[in-house]
Amino acid sequence: MEQKSRSTLKNLLIVVGLSLACIGLGVLLSAKFQWTPSSNAEESLLKANSPSAALPGVAEGSSPFVPVVNRVKPTVVTISTERKVGNVEEWDPFRFFEDSPFWEFFHRERVEPQKPRSYRVPSSGSGIIVSKSGYILTNNHMVEDAVEVKVKLADGTEQKAEIVGADSETDIALIRIDADLDDSQVAVLGNSDEIQIGDWAIAIGNPLGLDWTVTVGVISAKGRTNLPIQGGGPSFQDFIQTDASINFGNSGGPLCNIRGEVIGMNTAINPSGQGIGFAIPMNLATKVVEQLKSSGKVSRGYLGMMPRELTPELREAVGVNKDTQGIFVERVDTDTPAEKGGLEAGDIVIEVDGKPMHDVTQFRMDIADHAPKSKVTMKVIRDDKEKLLSFTLADRADYASRLGIQTPGEPEKEEEAWLGIRVEELTASKAEAMKLKDAEGVVITEVDPDGPTHNKLRVGDVIVKIGRMEIKDISDYREATKKLEGRKEAILFRLIRNGVKTFEAVEPE
Repeated sequence: MEQKSRSTLKNLLIVVGLSLACIGLGVLLSAKFQWTPSSNAEESLLKANSPSAALPGVAEGSSPFVPVVNRVKPTVVTISTERKVGNVEEWDPFRFFEDSPFWEFFHRERVEPQKPRSYRVPSSGSGIIVSKSGYILTNNHMVEDAVEVKVKLADGTEQKAEIVGADSETDIALIRIDADLDDSQVAVLGNSDEIQIGDWAIAIGNPLGLDWTVTVGVISAKGRTNLPIQGGGPSFQDFIQTDASINFGNSGGPLCNIRGEVIGMNTAINPSGQGIGFAIPMNLATKVVEQLKSSGKVSRGYLGMMPRELTPELREAVGVNKDTQGIFVERVDTDTPAEKGGLEAGDIVIEVDGKPMHDVTQFRMDIADHAPKSKVTMKVIRDDKEKLLSFTLADRADYASRLGIQTPGEPEKEEEAWLGIRVEELTASKAEAMKLKDAEGVVITEVDPDGPTHNKLRVGDVIVKIGRMEIKDISDYREATKKLEGRKEAILFRLIRNGVKTFEAVEPE
């Protein structure tokens, strides 16, 4: 009997043991085999990268962009402008019959010629409030040639703004409204040098007239240069590229990081592509704003040479090491700091003030960052030897006409009439208003009704060629008129009229 009891107890213990083993196995299976320290570490990492951890205060499952928008939206404004476009002739429904025998019949009652008139072109964009005293950052192309600028705040209030200063070479402008703002309405500016490709990018602005629209993407590239921007682009380009959707009207608005800091100002798009937009880095914008705020303009150093990328072919041709970094001196202009300092075409600049040079963009930005009259040293390679040269930079603004730069804020001198016409520079904004692809040529602003060009040339015509001479800007036009002064034979003009290229021959009197 005792032996039977022992057997029964033994069997009971075996059953209990098997039961406990099954229970333990079930627990492990239900936990998906996460019983090692590495699995626990992985779980902690996932939690750390969740939106709620990255942005404190964001509920689990909520969008991490909501607090960004709540922070940035009050700092974004809508900017509405009106710009005056040069005088144009009043539209005449019968003008297409000028060569018809019925022309005189249709116009027999019109004794007085129609006077040219001007008109205003409205446009809208965005801006970023950068101080409690009402300073607003936006694009130069937004306010260029504007006769009126209005700003609408996120709370719906609207008022006129004054243009403090503008810089066409970076496409940056600073305007101001008369307002006493609070901290929540002032943008937090981030360090654009710290951004990385793949970082979140949030754009807020006024695309296509849709106020305070938010789009999201990533930083898709940095340091974009030499962009073929319609109507001409800024001279200094160092764009941030993003796939956050940007459209017409986003210009001047902020590009933000996931912390709600403004890292760029949206400026340009690729109209033939999708998800390709460009923003000016905030570190560049900040430098420009400081000068615009203090003096209304930007002063830059000027050297007077043409830099060129040092390609593998050039390295081989000039006999330098294939790993040599620097820029190739394509040309040295006469009577410039470059010439006076001894720089020669064919030199390779490898350092500026001890800092290695890697490409043309870096070199041009570095020179421009120096103040006029400042001293700069350069290490160059010439004839397989290193030389140290010293230069005293000039003011880039003094060479504006040579560089084709239009200085903002200075009234243009009225051109003396030639053949009874007066013209003005075709700026990027005028070209855009006239729906022209390129800002090349000069616009006729006045035609003398008693001059030789009467009934030949019209106000609003864009002159792109005179005789065999190409006219790309006002300096080309002046040179052409000097060469043709006193000419008796007919002169052939190549024009753009109402968006169509045409010819007109004018006989001087």
